[in-house]
Amino acid sequence: MINAIFAVDSRGGLGYNGALPWPHNAEDMAHFKSMTQGQVVVMGRKTFESVGMPKPLPGRTNYVVTNRPINIAGVHTLNGDYVSKIVNLQKVYPDKEIFVIGGAEILVKTRPILDRIYLTYIKGFYKIDTSIHMGEFLSGFRARSSDPKTTCTMMMFTNEMKQ
Repeated sequence: MINAIFAVDSRGGLGYNGALPWPHNAEDMAHFKSMTQGQVVVMGRKTFESVGMPKPLPGRTNYVVTNRPINIAGVHTLNGDYVSKIVNLQKVYPDKEIFVIGGAEILVKTRPILDRIYLTYIKGFYKIDTSIHMGEFLSGFRARSSDPKTTCTMMMFTNEMKQ
């Protein structure tokens, strides 16, 4: 199964100056860790290089979409037609789920192959320079669960075309 997991603010913002635009959110980070632990994560180079991102993310199989070599143990790269290569990861890791974790460009390009979207809405508006138009991004997906927390709401959407 190919999933996306990411967080946005109330207007779809997900980044500022190479980092998350909101202060550390323990609820979202715990959710992200519990969902992706032991699984395969795929991210763009800018997400991989973002401030505070462990390299590699521990306890996960890490893939970075980039044309540049990355010489860090435990980090694999994807380039070229990375969408097809992400689909192929299901065959390489049949017992694991694939999680696309960002950034915005990778999320938008992989949208057609996603089975599920795990989306955290961080309450509030933040200074952003990277965003996703959430109405367009979620078109064709149906909300299946919503879990309101103190500082955020965690939702899960399924692709209506893949049911």
